[in-house]
Amino acid sequence: MLGDGVFSVVECAGCGLIFQHQLPSGDTLAEIYGNWLGKNDPLAPSKPPMPFDYYTYFAQEIMQLIVFLQKRHGQKRRLRFLDYGMGWGNWAVMAQAFGVDVFGVELSPTKAAFAESRGIKLLPPDDLPGNSFDFINTEQVLEHLSFPRDTAMTLKNALAAGGILKISVPDGSDIKAVLRSWSWSDALANKDKIMPVHPLEHLNCFTPSSLQKFAAGCGLKPVSLPLNLVYAYSTGWNSPRAVAQNLLRPVKRFVLRKGCYGLFECA
Repeated sequence: MLGDGVFSVVECAGCGLIFQHQLPSGDTLAEIYGNWLGKNDPLAPSKPPMPFDYYTYFAQEIMQLIVFLQKRHGQKRRLRFLDYGMGWGNWAVMAQAFGVDVFGVELSPTKAAFAESRGIKLLPPDDLPGNSFDFINTEQVLEHLSFPRDTAMTLKNALAAGGILKISVPDGSDIKAVLRSWSWSDALANKDKIMPVHPLEHLNCFTPSSLQKFAAGCGLKPVSLPLNLVYAYSTGWNSPRAVAQNLLRPVKRFVLRKGCYGLFECA
């Protein structure tokens, strides 16, 4: 099916976003995510549990967001969260356990049905304009979309007053250097190097700069969580590496704005 295909990427002169020139059709994307990638999904409920840090990271992120939003809206308001592209619903279930009213959007029928069985309210994408959310989670989503700006604008318009949109995508800061020296003859051995622009799968390759420009082009401005709040609700101080990560990651994200994790609100 793809033997005669041409893999090429282009760079937006305005924002610096690198993206694949030839976009897969909707049917091809359904095949990729429904069959090709789904067979070995390490997050599938049939697989062993993920490492403990996978779950504690969710917990601390959700606690930090809830406390921050409660300072904006008051503690008596039940917050509404949307997990867009929720997969099997692990993040959504964690947020629900902290008392949040959680909705999820997921295009895979198998994953959506499993998440619903865990108590997550399913929301068809077409129903987004009729809803408003205090927080919208997009974790490793926008890099997969043929038209990421359209989706970001739809999600922005679904934010409640004072709401926050999270965009977290792979960091492709080194991808130009990788592509300049790339050889398909040893592609499998070096597949991790090309991960941010993996053919057919990662259609969009962001850098910290292009992510900020992309968000600004959508009418979004960055939000910074106070460092004292982040540190107060951090978990996993059980090793020197974990301590260093807990101390440095918030500075990288919210002070230096490095990396491809961002919180945004309507400008």
